[in-house]
Amino acid sequence: MLQREVYYMLGRMGLSEMLIVPLLFSIPVIILYFVIKSAIKNAIKELKKDGTL
Repeated sequence: MLQREVYYMLGRMGLSEMLIVPLLFSIPVIILYFVIKSAIKNAIKELKKDGTL
């Protein structure tokens, strides 16, 4: 019975929802990636300036 409901929900999902939903999850992941990347880059730069690295 649950399987039938899931197929019904997937059948009702249009093309626009199938494209928008992955974008809604991927945008925060991409932003988080660049924030972490820049934080690590700045930390390495600070350690090189201090002479630790």
